[in-house]
Amino acid sequence: MTDEDLSCYARLLVEHGVGLRKDQQLFILGQVAHRHLAAHIAEVAYRLDAAEVRCRLVDPLLSVPLIRCGRMEHVQMYHDRDQCWYNEIVRSRGALICLAGEEFPHLMARLAGTHPDRHSAFIRSLTNAATWFKIHGMNRRLCPFVVAACPTPAWAKIVYPELGEAEATYRLAAEILRVTYADKENALELAAEKNRQVKARCRALNELEITTIQVSGGKTDLRVGLSRHARWEGGSQETIPGQIFYPNIPSEEVFTTPDQRRTQGRLAATMPFRTEGGLLVRDLVLHFRDGRVVAFDAKEGREGFARWLDTDEGARYLGEFALVGQDSPISQSGRFFDLRVYDENASSHVALGQAWEFGLAGAESMTPAELEEMGFNHSTIHTDIMFGSTEVNIVATESREGEVIIIDRGNWTERFFFETPVAP
Repeated sequence: MTDEDLSCYARLLVEHGVGLRKDQQLFILGQVAHRHLAAHIAEVAYRLDAAEVRCRLVDPLLSVPLIRCGRMEHVQMYHDRDQCWYNEIVRSRGALICLAGEEFPHLMARLAGTHPDRHSAFIRSLTNAATWFKIHGMNRRLCPFVVAACPTPAWAKIVYPELGEAEATYRLAAEILRVTYADKENALELAAEKNRQVKARCRALNELEITTIQVSGGKTDLRVGLSRHARWEGGSQETIPGQIFYPNIPSEEVFTTPDQRRTQGRLAATMPFRTEGGLLVRDLVLHFRDGRVVAFDAKEGREGFARWLDTDEGARYLGEFALVGQDSPISQSGRFFDLRVYDENASSHVALGQAWEFGLAGAESMTPAELEEMGFNHSTIHTDIMFGSTEVNIVATESREGEVIIIDRGNWTERFFFETPVAP
């Protein structure tokens, strides 16, 4: 990206993504390879009178010697100090921008293969460090946050393997700017219009009061149960103090929190995906009984995924059910981005692991016992698995209007379809 591109994108992330307020602290999390974008984000934030900008840019290469050779207790405690950084975001009611896009995309996957136990301990340490931020900052909506992509040459080569590194990086940067509207002069207005359309779709789904959904087509035959408190969300969120933010940029999905006990049947992934530990899983088929994954198969990554399911008991249950139509600009690109924030906005998906409280009406004020009664899932992981395609149909089989077709052969039916905003 040029400096002008970076400035426009940074403005979108700061003003639209987290809706930064005057005198608020901004926290930026990413890798060393993201430093140029991070610098532009910081400049935008300070021009908006941010109290302070605190960056945490890690170098993935420095983790390799620890995982390979360090004492196990050091691996397990490596991210303990990160907890203070995350906790400070909650204490200060700060805003968080997470930049995604690996400088070394295959690094963690290789370590998972050569040092599985040490790698697992390292990833557990990493995910546990953000526990209180996930609970209070994200789930209980105390802090605005956004996850957004930053292109790197190695990642670009995965997305565009047929191109040279320089051309691939240029194409990926251009695609990021296109799908986020950051390449348009009226980017903020276009993003706001897209959000209004996503919200209209959420309202249409919520009016149905859906309690059971059937997914069929391809190799999938799955029934997903929702509680009477289930609420469809998507696009912007609002913190308890009233700050509007966008968890993902771009954002195409509408999602809800399922009842973890009521998933039955077979789900076949239609895209590869990576776990938070970097493991690539391809051609996954999951079998659910009474909400729990009881069997699975995969053509690639099977052994590592088995270990991932054993992270904790909640890793075998659903925490999210999300809908995305084939009209998504990311889906229309026809590319596998190998980045969760993009691939999950290209296809309908489920997530194994931690559920979102804002997918249940009134969950923020519920006790742990009340959440359990609603079938709310707890886990240290949250792994998105895409199942949408032009062969998949999604039907609300139990709702206030009886049976309602939501997605037909991958496309939103007329009731839920809204045109994607286009720049003049």
